[in-house]
Amino acid sequence: MVKKIFLVTNSIFIVFALCFLAPAQAVSLRLAPEQIQEAIQYGRQNKEVDFVAFSKEWTVSLGKGIGFATLFTPYHNVAYKAKKFEIEHKNLTNRDILNALEIGNALVFTVTVYGDAFNFAVFQTAKLCQKDLEIRPIYEFKPDIADASEFWPNPPSQMARLVFKFPVYDIDLNTPLTLVVFDPEEEKEASFLFDLEKMK
Repeated sequence: MVKKIFLVTNSIFIVFALCFLAPAQAVSLRLAPEQIQEAIQYGRQNKEVDFVAFSKEWTVSLGKGIGFATLFTPYHNVAYKAKKFEIEHKNLTNRDILNALEIGNALVFTVTVYGDAFNFAVFQTAKLCQKDLEIRPIYEFKPDIADASEFWPNPPSQMARLVFKFPVYDIDLNTPLTLVVFDPEEEKEASFLFDLEKMK
């Protein structure tokens, strides 16, 4: 029992210790307590909103049939978890919040892209560009088989959701950056400009 109380107390302490490590501006990997509460409130208030509308602030869209990309910040993660728990009528614990905040020193993007071949997604790769920096992902998820798009059977008939994770060490979180998703085979690319200063 004492051990359980210690672990819960420790979790609460870690959450708040992490919160005070960074100022509350632009995209932040460490949220202040008021930002956490704001994110929880946003998630609960928007529990009925679909994912695309819910994530609009963190999404860059190039238009239907071209693609869109979403940046998963700690704020977005906490808000989304609060939304999910509200729908499921579950209590959001300090441990749940800590898990949502713990993204490590990385930026994670989900990207929806379109193509015509059922296996077009496996050829996609990505890079982050900021000033003179060009950063390659440390993790990629690409489905072997794409889904039928809303345009099927007309082109672009296929749609795929990709995930890319990039190390954050050299990235300036107060400066815009561009996520470039490209297919080396077809020499086709899509560029998503993220203005980090305007995102939570």
